[in-house]
Amino acid sequence: MKKVILLDIDGVLVQHGGYRAALHATLNHFAKLMGLSHFDFPEEKLAELEKRGIFSEWDMVPLLLAALWNDILSHRPNLILPTDLSSAAIEIGRNIIGFSPRELTIPEFEYITGQYPAEAALRHGCFPFIPMDLRIKILSQSRNVNFSQTMRLFQHYSLGSRTFSKTYKLPAEVETESFLLTHDRSNINDAIRDRLIQPNIHLAGLTARPSVPPREVHDSHFGYAPEAEIALKLVGLSDIPLIAFGKLSYLAARRGLDAGVLMKPSPVHALAATAAALTGDEWAGLQAAGDWYQTGKLAGVFTDLPQEFELFVVEDTLGGIKSTQAAGEILNENGFKVTIHAIGLTSGSDSKREAFTQAGIHHFENWESLLAGIHL
Repeated sequence: MKKVILLDIDGVLVQHGGYRAALHATLNHFAKLMGLSHFDFPEEKLAELEKRGIFSEWDMVPLLLAALWNDILSHRPNLILPTDLSSAAIEIGRNIIGFSPRELTIPEFEYITGQYPAEAALRHGCFPFIPMDLRIKILSQSRNVNFSQTMRLFQHYSLGSRTFSKTYKLPAEVETESFLLTHDRSNINDAIRDRLIQPNIHLAGLTARPSVPPREVHDSHFGYAPEAEIALKLVGLSDIPLIAFGKLSYLAARRGLDAGVLMKPSPVHALAATAAALTGDEWAGLQAAGDWYQTGKLAGVFTDLPQEFELFVVEDTLGGIKSTQAAGEILNENGFKVTIHAIGLTSGSDSKREAFTQAGIHHFENWESLLAGIHL
């Protein structure tokens, strides 16, 4: 029987040191402007955000920065601050001599369909000690490189200054190498890759990473950062289909949709990846998944798929698992016979192990035990 395996990138195919390093560099950029050269944003706080379903550093950075500033401003409530983040950081720094920030607290807030977590936190009135105009500049439009100063700086560190300027046609604000190239490490070796690349196995990447548009189209790549492609090249899987944020953004732009509502845990993400894995055609898979989202009907390339197959997803968080489980249910409701296998990869993380255990997801500590456990 054919097997489809959807592979997350960060935490599954690569150990994502690049994004974490870029996150710390971005936050430390503002901390240094404030004179807090030794302030630390602990990994435990990042793990806490992931357990709450906040996985993207594009949301983590503004939320952590807002938590830091909200704590400081609760003790300095009358500061008049500019809305430019760098200028605000400098002004805050002038007024915190002798003050040591406490543990960062990011309040609980409900997620809003179609909005990213940073925006949802803003809508729920989080971080009330930050003046509203500045709060909007921190938390709004966390994927808009022209608006979000945190996202723009983070992309410098992720891509490197030269690739940043080439991708976004913007001048570099800091000079840096690409942390994705210097800090990411492959999570699979040649033996694991050989076991994945077999005639009856159809692979596809399933990731929230930015990417270029679908490989079948030849439009301009302006604004599309090739971060997912960098990772697949690192692990030796450049040829497999990929459904990443850039691909979904390309579809969304042509349908008048918000890419955020198409991305995992939405079933659209996994539906597109499943179709792409079986056909090799990213754009056809994306269009057919988009049609389902807008009409509720499976058509297009789905009519050419085999009626029976096994659908695996390997994830280190629950977003892609929920997306794949929902996609499999949709396929089965439409006459397919799909056996769904949700697999968690913990890489020794207690928080990931706990999250998978609570969700009832079969999980493994490393790729070797995973492949043995699923008899691949």
